[in-house]
Amino acid sequence: MSDERYSQIIKMINRADDVAVYCHTNPDGDTLSSALALYSALKKQGKKVNIYCDMPVPSKYLCLHNSENIAFPSKGVHELAISVDCAGIDRLGQCMKSYLSAKAQIAIDHHKSFARFAEVCLVESEACACAQIIFKLLKQIKAIDKDIAGLIFAGIVTDGGCFAYSSVTQETHNIASELLSYDIDGSDIIYKVFRSTELNKFQLKCRVLQKCRFFSNNQIAVIVFADSDFSATDTSASDTEGIISELIAINDVKVAYALAEVGSHNFKLSIRTKYDIDASDIAMTMGGGGHAAAAGCRINGYLEDVIEKIVKLANDRLPI
Repeated sequence: MSDERYSQIIKMINRADDVAVYCHTNPDGDTLSSALALYSALKKQGKKVNIYCDMPVPSKYLCLHNSENIAFPSKGVHELAISVDCAGIDRLGQCMKSYLSAKAQIAIDHHKSFARFAEVCLVESEACACAQIIFKLLKQIKAIDKDIAGLIFAGIVTDGGCFAYSSVTQETHNIASELLSYDIDGSDIIYKVFRSTELNKFQLKCRVLQKCRFFSNNQIAVIVFADSDFSATDTSASDTEGIISELIAINDVKVAYALAEVGSHNFKLSIRTKYDIDASDIAMTMGGGGHAAAAGCRINGYLEDVIEKIVKLANDRLPI
């Protein structure tokens, strides 16, 4: 992405006194960290800033600086709305109306499947995390301090799989190194946002993994988070993040699916792939999107029919 687009966004931000920053629904570490970094930087500039999400912040991310300020949109029209880590307008969930009512909109994203929905879009699909783009934006306006550096580091850690995913590049490592120069505690951030877990979430993980199903000579793996699993462990669909990584780490598995029941015959589907199988290609056939190795969507139907469908989609893409 050219410096011209960064300059255009900086000019729009400088002109606006009232800015709203939007996370995507079912917020993860990247959207929260990116939005909070931008929010914190604009607050430092003396602007009136709000930060919105249509769902509560998951407990493991409450450690993020300024996370207590994330709220559901209130009535009123903002001068400038900025979405972060949203590949499509639908990812804003119930915040969509508030976002579209603003006088001007900016979208900052890193998904391969990004669908243009804002007046100005800053998209770098080669970035492992949206936080990586936010870093370059805030560096240009000299707004990074220790708290903001910690937020950006957290976003990179969560979406980059603690630097293990194929999306992590030399630029990612260079940025992480620069962030550490702000005297942040990298190991503590990694523990809090990537490794730590609560007992009930560990119990949820144990329940679903022991019921994992394998197909096509163990090349496809499927786990299902049913309502009964959530009830038994006092958890919800927001507590499933990261568990799918256990499947794609299995040597034989090339496509991993996690289905989380979120309504009657309605599921949230997470997809992880490796060996050049495109996860976003699978997701887009069902109206979703994402990255080459990680994607997702919503899917309706009876569970066994859904499993049959997604296994076929994976089979069609397995190497011969």
